[in-house]
Amino acid sequence: MPQLSPTPISLDQINALSAADFGRVFGGVLEHSLHYARAAAQARPFASLDELTRAFAAAVDASGTEQQLALIRAHPDLASKAALAGDLTPESAREQASAGLGHLSAEEFAEFQTLSQAYRASFGLPYVVCVRDHTRAAILAGLRQRLSNTAEQERTEALRQISRIAHWRLSDLVSLHQASLTGEPMTSNEAAPAPTPGVRVRLGTNNYGKADVRLFKVNRDSPRHKVTDVWVRVALEGDFTAAHVSGDNTGLLATDTLRNTVYALAVDGLHGDVEAFGKVLIRHLVAQGPTVRRVRVSFTEHLWQRLSPGGSEHDHAFVRQMPKHTAQVEGDGEQFQVTSGIEELYILKTTDSGWAGFLREEFTTLPDTHDRILATVVSSHWEYEPGEHDYGAVWQRVYKALLSTFTDHYSPSMQATLYRIGEAVLGECPEISRIFFAFPNRHHILYNTERFGITNPNTVFHADAEPYGQIEGWVERV
Repeated sequence: MPQLSPTPISLDQINALSAADFGRVFGGVLEHSLHYARAAAQARPFASLDELTRAFAAAVDASGTEQQLALIRAHPDLASKAALAGDLTPESAREQASAGLGHLSAEEFAEFQTLSQAYRASFGLPYVVCVRDHTRAAILAGLRQRLSNTAEQERTEALRQISRIAHWRLSDLVSLHQASLTGEPMTSNEAAPAPTPGVRVRLGTNNYGKADVRLFKVNRDSPRHKVTDVWVRVALEGDFTAAHVSGDNTGLLATDTLRNTVYALAVDGLHGDVEAFGKVLIRHLVAQGPTVRRVRVSFTEHLWQRLSPGGSEHDHAFVRQMPKHTAQVEGDGEQFQVTSGIEELYILKTTDSGWAGFLREEFTTLPDTHDRILATVVSSHWEYEPGEHDYGAVWQRVYKALLSTFTDHYSPSMQATLYRIGEAVLGECPEISRIFFAFPNRHHILYNTERFGITNPNTVFHADAEPYGQIEGWVERV
């Protein structure tokens, strides 16, 4: 089996390799497909890492459909039994481990197995994704989303992902500290710092962007104004190796440009849901940034309610509300993963809650109670079924289901209430595939006034900030 070189080598050394040595060094770039390395070698000499990467891409493009399908099928299933048994190529094993796929819970492993089998049944291919471009959650979300594609769309997407895998593997192999083809040092506005003698490093997963962009838009299309008040965070992922390693900023978008882009595109691109605006931003930034491969946009939207003097809603006067609408949109300009959420929603009920029948051992001091104040600050986010959705309408239905369910039952525990709310949300919102809740238990402790000779008839409490219980969990469709 071809092995990657343990030490990154320079372009000069690559161009001087024999055909056999080139195959030994680069034979693992495309999974079990040494013939593509041999084809890429014919394009030498290479003056840059990009030229080397394009040579591999050109070799794949020039092969027929059957060869391309064979290349896709050569890739292992993610989080598969082969991975557990250690039967992957070293490259695949390292990549899957870097995304945490070797440390899945039993439930996560089972879901990967189920969805991967469904994917193979639909397309006759393994699900191929460049794991170094994604989080574990995004990998799983992409698998769900891509099940709705056509066979041709999946062949194209799989090849695109293989190109990204090859890019990362080549980046690991090629030393950018050494001279280029011409023998001249790489240039930049300032000299790059020399590597520390005796220390070998490589650039890991990285991104950059702009945070805390505070965007406020007034829609004045009619006398009844609408406001959108949102803080935006933009993170770019892509080929930024030269900027880190040699100080070469060629092709990089400035973070100041990212801020300006948010405001400029909001004029015509922000009409309703921030999730839809996220897609507008991603398409633009991927198109404009030659080194950008993927963009993640996060939103924290502050909600405003119309003032109602005299009982009638005012056209242009508002009061800010407590819950925040959060969202994250991630994508490459063509495919997107969207999550929405709720933050800072403080809810409380003064009765209809208890905590009893729990385990008792030597350090247990808490008494059973069947009547307590239940209070929490809701943090929740959810993932969508494939397709386009009315994100704002879904958010409103989640919000209403959450509030109404919190009130409609006796709660024996925050865990039971979490499950019941999740069940209600999924019943009301077929667009949602699963929902996550984090419920910090904001304790309200009956204050001891007996020491002052005053009876406290269960009316005066100390609102204790910390430490507090923390209950978290997903509720998912079966």
